[in-house]
Amino acid sequence: MSMIELRYQFKGDAPRDITVRLFDVRQVRDADDPAPWGINVTIVWGAEIAFDRPLAGADPLHAVELACQFAAKYIRGRAEDEGGTLEPPISP
Repeated sequence: MSMIELRYQFKGDAPRDITVRLFDVRQVRDADDPAPWGINVTIVWGAEIAFDRPLAGADPLHAVELACQFAAKYIRGRAEDEGGTLEPPISP
């Protein structure tokens, strides 16, 4: 499977590069499970691996959608918590 890699710039007191990677979409549980599909999500904030875990969804596109929503909320929220902004910006 393919990997989606997105890069952002954190603009704040300590500017940082942020990388979001979504990869390895595959069925990880039995089909009768409510969320049988998984996707790996890695978020690198500067030199720190801030998040590196699989997330699950009802089907492949649902897993990708949930992973995108999670990543957007995580980096937008962290940028706000650290008093900075993101480039490109992420819509609420």
